[in-house]
Amino acid sequence: MTLPPRLAAAEKFIVQMRAMFSDTPELPVRWEKARRLLAEMLSDPEVRQHAQTWPDSPALLGLEGKHGNLLLYEDPDWGFCVNALIKKPQAKTTIHDHGVSWTLYGVIEGGEDVARFERVDGGAPGDLPKSATVRETQSIPVGPGYIDLIKPWEIHAEYNRPERTAAIIIRSQKCGTYIQNIFYQKDSSVEQYWGPQQIPFHFGWVNKSGSHAE
Repeated sequence: MTLPPRLAAAEKFIVQMRAMFSDTPELPVRWEKARRLLAEMLSDPEVRQHAQTWPDSPALLGLEGKHGNLLLYEDPDWGFCVNALIKKPQAKTTIHDHGVSWTLYGVIEGGEDVARFERVDGGAPGDLPKSATVRETQSIPVGPGYIDLIKPWEIHAEYNRPERTAAIIIRSQKCGTYIQNIFYQKDSSVEQYWGPQQIPFHFGWVNKSGSHAE
């Protein structure tokens, strides 16, 4: 089956990201530029409509905070990928980092609280510990249009309000190619895992019926 074209705003985002990656080797500058490109895509009406088609499946909604991701795009040259994340009302992610990955988390629908944490046990970023003590340092209420830039090894969590939340996530590389930490406050244990399950999903046109074009 031949896939239909990607949404115009998604295609524009990918083209601009590829050009920007080529021209901007400095990572902090690169990801601040990527944030601006993502903001433009998040505001596009067709992209917001596309988010309505993202399925609320058990694999995506997750078990014990381990949510799956829709994989909308993976760049063949630069490695960055575009994910979609759906969280059910009142869902909570684990407290976690994204390992070596740079990540942009852009809310497109719903509302939640984004929390940041720091380690208070003397551990350093990049550790893969068996135990660690973390404390919350910040909690920000966010809604559609908010974009969080998560640098490598930054510890964070998201807590949904009484509504479905959907987000577009831009990662510097696909989950499964790097290891991440999950921090459990109840007993200070830490689990290492390879990130959310990646579920291919086409970032393309939607029929008036709500189904994807063939």
